[in-house]
Amino acid sequence: MFAADGFQKTSLRSIAKQAGVSPALMIHHFGTKDKLIDLAIVNTLGDWVAKEKLAMLDDQENQLSSWQSIMEQGATPLNFFRQVLIAGGKYAGRLFDVAVLESEALLKTVAENGHLKKVSDHHVTAILMTLSGMGSLILMEHIERHLGGSIASREVAHKLMVANNEMLQDGIFVLPEQTKEEKVGS
Repeated sequence: MFAADGFQKTSLRSIAKQAGVSPALMIHHFGTKDKLIDLAIVNTLGDWVAKEKLAMLDDQENQLSSWQSIMEQGATPLNFFRQVLIAGGKYAGRLFDVAVLESEALLKTVAENGHLKKVSDHHVTAILMTLSGMGSLILMEHIERHLGGSIASREVAHKLMVANNEMLQDGIFVLPEQTKEEKVGS
């Protein structure tokens, strides 16, 4: 309901009605709407990152299918994260903080599995990963417009995965020293 209607329009009473429980039971278990939102942020992001981690650790042949599956199943979580960011304030701050922690844990796991190049600062890298992911949520409709379709489509998912892998695995910039070395070597 938060994903579909946003935080302002979603009350504990309406959630209780949708769940088929009493509002008193909602209050007993969650206390306030803020606590429910906080729990939803942590759980939804945790589930999302766990799926991403499995996809990243999958062999390269299956990564596209795994990523596409995450996107196809991810409409509700992505819309929820988008609503969190639109709401701003403490909700967006909580999502950002949890996302940075999850990204740091993801980097650690990927490193332990031998799939991470040496990075100078895992925390800053996790912040940039979080920024990239969250920025794409806010701008999703524009990304899809530029790429000609849904991010869940095989063609667009492939484009995004290839570009992401080029940037994250190989890097896309040539440093001035490399340019000189390449010219000498040619």
